[in-house]
Amino acid sequence: MKRIGLMGGTFDPVHLGHLGIALAAERENDLDKVILMPAFIQPFKRDRYVTQDEFRLEMLNLSILDKDGIEISTWELDKKGISYTYDTIMHLREEMPNDEIWFIMGSDSLLQIETWHKGVELLKNCSFLVGARPEDSVDAIKEKITYLTDKYQTKIKLLNEKMLPINSTLIREKIEKDEPISGLVPPMVEDYIYAKGLYKGME
Repeated sequence: MKRIGLMGGTFDPVHLGHLGIALAAERENDLDKVILMPAFIQPFKRDRYVTQDEFRLEMLNLSILDKDGIEISTWELDKKGISYTYDTIMHLREEMPNDEIWFIMGSDSLLQIETWHKGVELLKNCSFLVGARPEDSVDAIKEKITYLTDKYQTKIKLLNEKMLPINSTLIREKIEKDEPISGLVPPMVEDYIYAKGLYKGME
């Protein structure tokens, strides 16, 4: 049996916060690999412009060139439609019936997970690795973990390494304002963004 980590998201663009928490999950939970899966349409971002799939996918590919143990799946992009985590987890369970799947998420998502599409079913069918966002109270996160664990018998682990205070919106806004983004995204991703002229006039 392998231990597989899954991390979804729009990755628009992928940044060092994404990669940091993926690597922390791999290291702290002894995962055999982490799968990054870009969403076609995220349920909570249906009203926002999203950069073309090919650009988001190429940035992801560039970001993991030197990262052993991390790979990319295009299943949600290929499937089209709204990317629901429950559907993805059920797909992976069919593809990897003997493996243990851990969904990697930020604490903001954990605090809202019962409101997700089939959130209760997801809690009953998956295990979770949670990265604490700097703005979220660790006590509140631990309280939520205890509540969900008791109610749904879900395996949830809070990672020791906190998430970096970086988000994709911040990066897009900086690019729009011609402000530097070095130290927020991998260098090759930064070069690709400027080469393709991404995030200028898109917000």
